[in-house]
Amino acid sequence: MALTPSQLDKLPDSMIQLMSELQDEIISDICRRIRKTNLLTPTAEWQIVKANQLTLSSREVKKRIAQKLKISEKAVKELYTDAVKTAIREDEKIYKFAIADGLVSGDYREKLTNYTRSVAFSNALKKGLKNTNGLMRNLTNSAAAAANRQLSDALDLAYLEVASGAFTPQEAQFKAVKKLGADGIKCVNYKSGRTDQLDVAVRRAIVTGIGKTCGDLQLGLAAEMDCQLVEVSSHLGARPSHAEWQGQIYSLVKGHPKYPYFYDATGYGTGDGLCGWNCRHSFFPYFEGISKPANEPEFSRSENERVYRDTQKQRAYERAIRKSKRELAALDGARSVENDPAAKARYDSEFARKSAVLKRREAALAEHLKVTGLLPDNSRVRVDGFGRSVSQKAVHAAKRYAAGKTNINSGNGGNRPYYPANADFLNSAAFKKQFEGLFDLKLDKAVCKYSQLAVVENDNKPSETIYLLSESGRKLKKLTKKHYSDSGDVSGILLSEKHEFILVHNHPNNTPLSLSDIMALNDVDNMKAVISVGHDGKACAVSIGSGKKAANEFDRNLLEMNFGRCIRKHGQTDKAIQAFCNEAGWKYGK
Repeated sequence: MALTPSQLDKLPDSMIQLMSELQDEIISDICRRIRKTNLLTPTAEWQIVKANQLTLSSREVKKRIAQKLKISEKAVKELYTDAVKTAIREDEKIYKFAIADGLVSGDYREKLTNYTRSVAFSNALKKGLKNTNGLMRNLTNSAAAAANRQLSDALDLAYLEVASGAFTPQEAQFKAVKKLGADGIKCVNYKSGRTDQLDVAVRRAIVTGIGKTCGDLQLGLAAEMDCQLVEVSSHLGARPSHAEWQGQIYSLVKGHPKYPYFYDATGYGTGDGLCGWNCRHSFFPYFEGISKPANEPEFSRSENERVYRDTQKQRAYERAIRKSKRELAALDGARSVENDPAAKARYDSEFARKSAVLKRREAALAEHLKVTGLLPDNSRVRVDGFGRSVSQKAVHAAKRYAAGKTNINSGNGGNRPYYPANADFLNSAAFKKQFEGLFDLKLDKAVCKYSQLAVVENDNKPSETIYLLSESGRKLKKLTKKHYSDSGDVSGILLSEKHEFILVHNHPNNTPLSLSDIMALNDVDNMKAVISVGHDGKACAVSIGSGKKAANEFDRNLLEMNFGRCIRKHGQTDKAIQAFCNEAGWKYGK
């Protein structure tokens, strides 16, 4: 048997730990530099100040990358060598059985013995190793460039925010640190311009590179041994397109009367095919007469799809946990150099809140694994890559946060439940009147209905329910968040929605539309309006109207800055949102 799906999946673990540590170190370093930069520098001197910070940061990032890359190239070589030896050794056993049973001539015994010493084998292995190490260098160089670009953008935006009077230096720095922590260091690793987190890109590079190299070498040995048939492995939870061809026997020669052609059926050699992007399937020689199909799936198509969906949900939980850890690394880096007591307290408070979010996300993942029976994968939540120091701080901060936040409404002797819904107002004519004239009559009624449902479903809870409605009032999707401060993977779901929609959700803490609501309306093409309803029953609605969405990153930053300035000037009230909408040309309704 060639490399198993679990073996392929576990190959990059040591590399993921290495790159996770690198990313956290870079983020912490950048956040320290953001915090130490004087944003009150005169305009004429700003470019000099910024250039100095960029030079220092670039030097530090390259130094860190050089250290990790030296280790990683050695680790990649070991991974390749071990994986190829395993794959070929297993194939050799099958060929020896075939020779012993007379299905393959004994003359091939010498070819089998000499294959791993051949020039062709050596060249193929070197090529795969060179490609992957080259990709690793490209990824880390891309990460270095991305880190410098993100620091430059963060410094410019923070400086612009302070110069405009929209934010104090401390507020602008705090905002920049939070954003960098949420975004992480992204590197471009496709010609299409697709961006991934560094650790995600490394996992894909290792699994894909080793899988393809092993496959090429196995096919080379099959050609040497005149083997015409191969069997493809199968595993539960395969992606639907791969489930079509897994666990079957294929011919390496066109026109076989019984078996489909290997390359056409499996897409071998293409990114989306066998041994392509993140593929965990493999194959091995098959001889009729001595071989018995060993990989025919013992599960139904529906079972495979269920496990695939459960696994994808597990990956979403894991992404959310990694995001939390990036945010904590960023906040810890900034607060470590903060001298102002008030500003430090703010970083400490946000660190505690994000620590609590991390613990909720970890608990949600644990519950999902318990319900589905799936196994945890620590490499995907970067437990080891998350610095021990920050990890321990997060554990203690989460406990303190929980102790201090067990009851938000502590004014009633500490016994009042969370976020009670105003039932009387929710059932009144005044509540329904808020939604009149927002859209057409049918959609207004639907928005009112789902606003009411969202509040009722989360009565006495800090959770949110999000409804996506079509412009005819039909419910497209229902999403839930266990806590209003937990973004989870909601943004990804919104971006993937194919239909135009109106977003309706509750705000347990009775605040009007937030900055994240406004920016989601701007960033999601198919989102046409956003409505929030507090548990007190008060609604707030914004639609694009005759206005426009920000066309580029600079305009988006200005939009975000204008919202912050309006909130700062008017307070977090309907008046501030109204002023913002007037400036943006958007439509405000209540």
